[in-house]
Amino acid sequence: MNIMIIEDQRDVVEMLRLNWSDSRDRLDCLASVRQANRFIQSNELAAYDCILIDINLTDGSGLELLRDVRSRSDVPIIMISGAGDADSRADAISVGADDYVMKPFSVKELRARVHRLHEARLGRSPLRQNAAFRIGNIDCDIGRLSMHCDGASQPLTALEGRILQVLHASAGEDCPKTCIARQALFREHDPRDKTIDVYINRLRGKLAELDAASGAAIKTIRGVGYRLSDTPQQGK
Repeated sequence: MNIMIIEDQRDVVEMLRLNWSDSRDRLDCLASVRQANRFIQSNELAAYDCILIDINLTDGSGLELLRDVRSRSDVPIIMISGAGDADSRADAISVGADDYVMKPFSVKELRARVHRLHEARLGRSPLRQNAAFRIGNIDCDIGRLSMHCDGASQPLTALEGRILQVLHASAGEDCPKTCIARQALFREHDPRDKTIDVYINRLRGKLAELDAASGAAIKTIRGVGYRLSDTPQQGK
């Protein structure tokens, strides 16, 4: 894999290079927003399988870089932050990040996340990349990462699509957060991590924008996770 690291802390970059145990991977690094902007606007972007972006760069915002990359490519992107909360995770997710890690992090775990995201993009994920199904009055096309209802549409990020597939596979039954974490985020669930909750709220909002009744399809099951339930198809 070719992996681009956009990080201005030299010690973090050296830690990644020294501890990245898969010699088949190539790690390249850019240390500023200025360098990253040139990279994003060039043809080199297509040569990379995953991009790691520090949110707080010395000369600018990693979120703006995320926005620029996402407008040009669906390459998996993992955001890195030394300080953050649910709001900062929500910001990254809303712009199109596939994952989010906090410093200090385990290089082994980060490498596993990178590889699983890459495998999912290549279609080797246990989830079907071409899945299509309905949630209430809304047609969900995971292959195209989009949802449609009455001529209107909403885009999905790759992770939003995987979460919807996991929920749909358990439709009508409780879907634990542990299951969502393993099958969609490719990691074990940490009760302190609110990433799944942030994504679920995003999905509810997108569903509701297309159809108010269908927006209530994802139910919270306290202490467990979520359940995808049928919604009334009013006027259909």
